[in-house]
Amino acid sequence: MELIPYNQFGRLRMKRFAPPGREVVEGDGFEWMGGLWISEGVGFTHVSRHRETPDEAGGLEVFFSELPESTSRAILDAIHLPLRPGLTLQEVQSILGQPGKTFTFVPDRKTYDFTVGSKHPYHVSATIHNSEGLIGVSVIRKDVLSKMDV
Repeated sequence: MELIPYNQFGRLRMKRFAPPGREVVEGDGFEWMGGLWISEGVGFTHVSRHRETPDEAGGLEVFFSELPESTSRAILDAIHLPLRPGLTLQEVQSILGQPGKTFTFVPDRKTYDFTVGSKHPYHVSATIHNSEGLIGVSVIRKDVLSKMDV
């Protein structure tokens, strides 16, 4: 599976996806994945640009409970990532393959890390709740991730 090329990902902005009437908050100095970012967000859902590349989006996170499903779907469709709220681990693995790492931050959910793509590889994390299924997704360009202390 291949996601969009880095140059297309770099042009993503949260303002493009924000639901009508929802304010997009921009902040500088957002700490995420071992680096500092310029973030455009609605709640905890964001499209972010690493400070070293302030004109290019390098990563995003989608928390499905914060946005209408149509908005979450639009963000993931824009990057060609066919994940949807509520998917089971088995369904996520059928799309992304086997995870490289698994983390448990709280008892009722696990986060699974995947590498997706070869020409333009991405780090994709999927958080799966024990009863609700897929509740959130993080996507970071591997060329940007290589600059982090993770």
